[in-house]
Amino acid sequence: PSRFHAKPGDRVKIKIHVHELFPGEAVKWNPQRVLRFEHRFGKAMSDAKTAKPEADSSGVTFKLDQAGLHSFALDWTARFIDIKPDLFAKYLASEGLDHVLKLRKERGEEAKNGRERYSRYVKALIDAGEGNSEALDKVVGQTIELVPLDNPYARKVGDSIRVRLLFLGKPLTNSHVSSTYAGATDKPDTYAQSARTDENGVVAVRLTHSGPWLVRTVHMLPLANSKDGDWESWWSSLTFDVK
Repeated sequence: PSRFHAKPGDRVKIKIHVHELFPGEAVKWNPQRVLRFEHRFGKAMSDAKTAKPEADSSGVTFKLDQAGLHSFALDWTARFIDIKPDLFAKYLASEGLDHVLKLRKERGEEAKNGRERYSRYVKALIDAGEGNSEALDKVVGQTIELVPLDNPYARKVGDSIRVRLLFLGKPLTNSHVSSTYAGATDKPDTYAQSARTDENGVVAVRLTHSGPWLVRTVHMLPLANSKDGDWESWWSSLTFDVK
């Protein structure tokens, strides 16, 4: 979002950032790539998929009418990518996708390009002052979803929050989840901290710095019956701010 803290009546622009560094740069909003776009406040959900983007395609602007926590969820259409073997192995290792590395080795595919179908599932939390926070831990039904169990806006630097990872609605265990804050590093695809989910799909994130935060993960499985890819990955992210 254009800002993580607002007051009732403020207008906030929701933008899409895709970059090797966080927060990176916003890309143009392409309505044709949007599969889901929802705004939640309290128990209410409004479908924003057909919301008109700004004239410059920089994002979609919302007026936050009520005090409390607002949640936005966005699903993007899948795309294919073809990655050279050495770069694919490096990428798998950095994302903690050990099972894919192991399977490629067992199949004798280590010298083969990584042909991957990937899709993104994004969530953002905005604080509009003290008020209703029921939207915080709502499961929205994304294919892969990071669900905050604690309100980061009720925490301070030095505290932790718990986040549950779901895949197809069920807890995803022993999965590599990375977290970082704006300015943590200038090295691409590196993060301030990483940990694996427990038997309930839960991971703790230590809020070591103030400012915008990103929690993100990638899950990957073999892709069957496709002439364009051998693997399918699902990317999930959650953004918020820490004072």
